[in-house]
Amino acid sequence: MEMAAALRARMLELGFRFNPTPQEAITHTLPRLIAGEPLHPTIRPYLHDADIYACEPGVLAAQFQPTPRAGDRFFFTSCKRQPQKAGKSSRAGRAAGPGSWHSQGNTTDVKDGAGVKIGEVKKLRYKKDGKFTDWLMDEFSCYSQDAVVGDTQRVLCRIYVSPRAAPDSVARQEDAAAAAAVFAPPAPEEPVAATKRPAPPIADQPCPKRPRCAPRHGMAPSATRSPASTLAPALAPTCPVQVSTVAQAACTPVAALSQSCLD
Repeated sequence: MEMAAALRARMLELGFRFNPTPQEAITHTLPRLIAGEPLHPTIRPYLHDADIYACEPGVLAAQFQPTPRAGDRFFFTSCKRQPQKAGKSSRAGRAAGPGSWHSQGNTTDVKDGAGVKIGEVKKLRYKKDGKFTDWLMDEFSCYSQDAVVGDTQRVLCRIYVSPRAAPDSVARQEDAAAAAAVFAPPAPEEPVAATKRPAPPIADQPCPKRPRCAPRHGMAPSATRSPASTLAPALAPTCPVQVSTVAQAACTPVAALSQSCLD
């Protein structure tokens, strides 16, 4: 669920718009809804399962979310078909709440790539109190055996406000009020200051670090020390006899050495 919401938000940032053509609605969207097959998680939240003939379009606008940018509302619903009369095709009942939907112009046939009729689109306008409103509807129906159940037919409807509606139109005001009241983005939450954790207690005090040039314990600092003077204190205690013997031999006169050899 969270991944679908994140994907939907990302698609909206990229300029996503759900506005299917009649061919796409009849060959792809409507058959999948009838068969119960899954649709893309980005568009499924904008396809509402509702009885649009139970109330007027202004009430539907207040209850169901419109598509982004276009502002249309798509409904997967069933329309009741009236008994067929002799010499006339069957027609669907269009009563909706206190008014009714009325056909506007001829029905448009939808054909596939081979020219075969696969469905049709009806354009209707809502009428209330004897006057036409600015609420319009496109009804998509497909020629499928699964679409007809008894005396009803499963259809896909697109309800929207007429582009020619005046700014002060009742339908436009209903649409804007519903979107602002129900589907406004949530207010941002106030930031909460994070509490700092206390520093952990120190078990043992660390040993003080000795500076790199500091003298060792028991050794006097010296500005300049030659290599010989540096090594002499270390060599003297190690072999005192050898050093003194060598020094004594070095200082013995040659005559004394000769006399000792004669003896």
